[in-house]
Amino acid sequence: MPHVVADMQLSDATVARMQAGLASLREDMAGRGLDAVLIVGEQDVRCLAGCFGHDTRVLVTRDRAVLISDRRYEEYLSPWQAAGVFGVEIAGRGEQVVWLAAALRDAGIRELAVQSEHTTLAAHESLSTAMGDIRVVPAEGLLRGLRICKSAEEIVSMRRAIDIQCEALAATLADLRLGMTEGQVAARLIYEMRLRGAEGASFEPIVGSGANASVIHHVPGDAPVEPGVLLIDWGARVDGVCSDLTRTFFLGTPDPELKRMYTVVAEAQRAAIEACTPGTTTVEVDAAAREVIAAAGWEEAFAHGVGHGLGRDVHELPFMGAKGPPTPLEVGMVVTIEPGVYIPGLGGVRIEDDVHITEQGPEVLSASLGKDLESAVLPIPQGGISG
Repeated sequence: MPHVVADMQLSDATVARMQAGLASLREDMAGRGLDAVLIVGEQDVRCLAGCFGHDTRVLVTRDRAVLISDRRYEEYLSPWQAAGVFGVEIAGRGEQVVWLAAALRDAGIRELAVQSEHTTLAAHESLSTAMGDIRVVPAEGLLRGLRICKSAEEIVSMRRAIDIQCEALAATLADLRLGMTEGQVAARLIYEMRLRGAEGASFEPIVGSGANASVIHHVPGDAPVEPGVLLIDWGARVDGVCSDLTRTFFLGTPDPELKRMYTVVAEAQRAAIEACTPGTTTVEVDAAAREVIAAAGWEEAFAHGVGHGLGRDVHELPFMGAKGPPTPLEVGMVVTIEPGVYIPGLGGVRIEDDVHITEQGPEVLSASLGKDLESAVLPIPQGGISG
């Protein structure tokens, strides 16, 4: 949903989406026998109501929905108040729980379900104390039905995020210099994505040069970029929706072993993408990639699942690994496919794309970004940091 300022009205389409989201949640509540739920996950609030803000929560009962926030967001939330789908309650943090307890008692509600995946034990205890005789119970996956399959609008936003991150990568690589640190490359990616309209990075970029490329979630630091392998894992966030891609490059002629790794990983990724059809389970997709890598002798060097769901969080359901629950893929899901091989002391190769599950089969949303070996080999850049 677009950013909204105080003097704007929410569009009819936005209001309709909020109403549909609430109807879906209430149907789930009815199936679970819940009279009231408190949505506290920031991206869940944004998915349900289209707004965002630190500590903004949503109380949903069978006949009422209220955004609960503080004075920082009072002006921002006025269009939601005017639209009438959600009430808006503005109060300090201590006053919010007092209002919440009173609202539940007035409605004759004696049990409040809270999102267990977004509530710490300390927060649960504090809320339970504040609620007094109203029992606070955990509930998991309250918005799964809204989030696991992406809307047409979310797919549009994801495509835009992918376009932005690809443009940012091209700009960063064009100015890459030996001697730049991994951290500087990561910072440049973030800058270029913001420059092109992203809200920000969907996660802190991973930039691994040389042997650091074997560290699956390497934290880029002061290590300089050198000739050899360079692994970049990065993403953009647009309209609250994330993208997530990985490309492995070679600055100069690839090491023969790394070149073979690249060929094998590319083949494994093709096999896994081809398996991304409705009804195929996540375990089966993982196996399609894992069989290729195992046949090459690197089974133990592929130490993570083949991918994960992608949406308003960069890692969300379904998780795609050899040992996870075998979840069937559904039309509308978007998953990453990212097999890799990692050899400590030598480096690693990972290739990742974002794949939309459609009735016709897998649609690679990031297909415009090359990943053949020829496109992965770059000339060794000049030394020094460009002005």
